[in-house]
Amino acid sequence: MTAIARLEVIPVHEGSQSNDIANAIDALDDYDVAYETTATDTVVEAETVDELFDAVKAAHNAVGGDRVITELEIDHQRSRDQHIGDRVAAVETALGRPARREDRASSPSK
Repeated sequence: MTAIARLEVIPVHEGSQSNDIANAIDALDDYDVAYETTATDTVVEAETVDELFDAVKAAHNAVGGDRVITELEIDHQRSRDQHIGDRVAAVETALGRPARREDRASSPSK
C-alpha cells in the first residue's frame, strides 16, 4: 500500500546547490505526497509507487543545469500502510527519548 522513499537530488555544478534543491522540493507540492527534508535527503511518502515515481520524476526534472544525479531508495510494504512519523516514533520509543540532539556542545567527549 503506502510507499516511503529516501530521495536525494544532487545538482552537479560549482557554487551553492540550495536554489536547485528548493526547485526539486517545490515540484513535490504538485503531487499528493508527504515529505520531510533533512540535511542530507528528503523522505517522501505516497499511497502508490506510481505516484511516488511521478513526484520523483518531477523533482528530478525541476533541477536545471547540465547534470543532475538522483538517488532513490523505496520501501514499499504492499500488505499495510506505513507512515514517516510512525517509523520515527518507533525508534524514539525504543530509545526512550526523542531521536535528536541539537546541541553538540553538551555531548560528552569520546
